Amino acid sequence: MTVAETSAEAYRSRSPALYLSPKEQQVMRLFRSGVSLSRQQISQKARMPINGVCGRVDSLLAAGRLEERGFRIDPNTNKRQKLLRIPQPDQAQLFPKVP
Repeated sequence: MTVAETSAEAYRSRSPALYLSPKEQQVMRLFRSGVSLSRQQISQKARMPINGVCGRVDSLLAAGRLEERGFRIDPNTNKRQKLLRIPQPDQAQLFPKVP
């Protein structure tokens, strides 16, 4: 097998669901368990323009990598901002239903 064939095979074997673009990786590195951030906070922390953040966040939401949960009031504008976080497992499934 040639180098070109090996490279093509490796490229086709990558699962698109597992792949994150470099900018998506930059956004995801800001999140840890229990951390919630608004798009504006992501923009500031990642030093990315807000329009770049919104596109990456939308793709991560669609892939199920992030979820919207709650809001915060921006101290400068007094407007609500949706908070994003890494999806948490549904802990209700850990406990048996009581009849």
